[in-house]
Amino acid sequence: MPTVVRLDLDNTSAILKVTVTREDLKPKLDAELKRFRQRAPLKGFRPGQAPVEHIKKLYGASIFADTLNDMVADELYGYLRDSKLDVLGQPLPVESQEKFSFKISNPDPEYVISYEIGFVPDFDLKGLDKSFVFERLEVSNLDELAQEDLDYARRRMGKTAEVEDAIQENDMIKIAARELDGDSVKEGGLETTMSFLVKSIANEEVKTQLLGMKAGDTLRFNARSLEGYDKEDMYRKYVLNLDPSDKREVSDMFEGTIESVSRLQEAEMNEEFFKSYFNNESVTTADAALEELRKGIRRFYDTRADAVLMRKLQDHLMDLNKVDLPEKFLRRWLAATNRGELSEDQIENEFPAFAENLRWTIIRDDIKKRFSIEVTDQDVREAFVKKLMNYFSFEVPAHLLESTVNRMMENKKDVEETQRDIELEKLFTAIRDQVSITEKPVSSSELHEIVDSLNASAKKEQQASEIAL
Repeated sequence: MPTVVRLDLDNTSAILKVTVTREDLKPKLDAELKRFRQRAPLKGFRPGQAPVEHIKKLYGASIFADTLNDMVADELYGYLRDSKLDVLGQPLPVESQEKFSFKISNPDPEYVISYEIGFVPDFDLKGLDKSFVFERLEVSNLDELAQEDLDYARRRMGKTAEVEDAIQENDMIKIAARELDGDSVKEGGLETTMSFLVKSIANEEVKTQLLGMKAGDTLRFNARSLEGYDKEDMYRKYVLNLDPSDKREVSDMFEGTIESVSRLQEAEMNEEFFKSYFNNESVTTADAALEELRKGIRRFYDTRADAVLMRKLQDHLMDLNKVDLPEKFLRRWLAATNRGELSEDQIENEFPAFAENLRWTIIRDDIKKRFSIEVTDQDVREAFVKKLMNYFSFEVPAHLLESTVNRMMENKKDVEETQRDIELEKLFTAIRDQVSITEKPVSSSELHEIVDSLNASAKKEQQASEIAL
């Protein structure tokens, strides 16, 4: 029988020598020749009647190579399966492989085919016990955020109305403007109505002057400085309200009377407002509205706080578990797998990120095995149901929910993405349960800065590790 001999190069790579003898090979060759003779359509011969020597002459080399390759592959992968090695990539023929003669009528006494393999060494996972303490960020200004959201809701549901009191920064004003010539209104000059949101006025002096004025008051101003348009055609169209065909020269200075001041009036917090905005029968008061908003805000920031904590836990496990890798083998494997699409310089530049990504994959797989983490079809279905229920603001009929989920389960990409999300959540829960967690209050702005920084780092790492396994 063919044999495999393992020669360790170090604790992460080895040479596997597969030996096939003439005695092992000849019965396989004879059987393959017989099968080929029975099915091969050869011109001038009835099926199964072509002379064996004629078949050997025409097809002997390819039959020999295919038979030997099949025997070597069966023995090699059978050995890897039985040895339970955690192999990285695929076996690669050694670069110094000796040459053989493929004479089907007179095989060599033996054929020794050598392969290099890389594998994950045995390691004891460190870092998962209660002596390790981690801070989980918790947003401290929930009340402030909830009040901001409630104010926004009232503005969104509110109505615009004209007011007679002093102008405020968020007011919209209309000015009946008349072109000036020096200190006087220009005879036959441009008269137009200009509309501005006060807080968007570029000229701070004019904005300050307007604040405190009211409808009916008059002011003089440089129209060009109000909106800050750099292009002349934009200024003439949107500030002076001139048609593109109107080529007259117009002074920048205007006198204007404030025709109207419009202000968004916040919606009253009554039954109509609560029902329209929240669509929740339990929300009937301001306190209930704030609590409902807090719940949503808390979910939003909890997701981000968990992402930050997961990154801390990942870095912690990576620091404590410096898994050795067969780096020389992996560089060869990357070059072979990418079929010359990656240059040596590219592989060298991207290898550190690739190696770190691979180390995390190895640690992650160890944790999955340790805690029996798996994602079932039922897990995916339940995730789809939850997604649908969050999407709709009403109760979806059971039959419609089931048919929709069935269609979603047919989308391979969506299923795979959902499986990854569920696996990550289960992995995070398993790790988190093994260590100690304390809460650290931070403001929402601080948490956003931390998350943005982590996302930027993760994006760079992802770009650098696109050649990963």
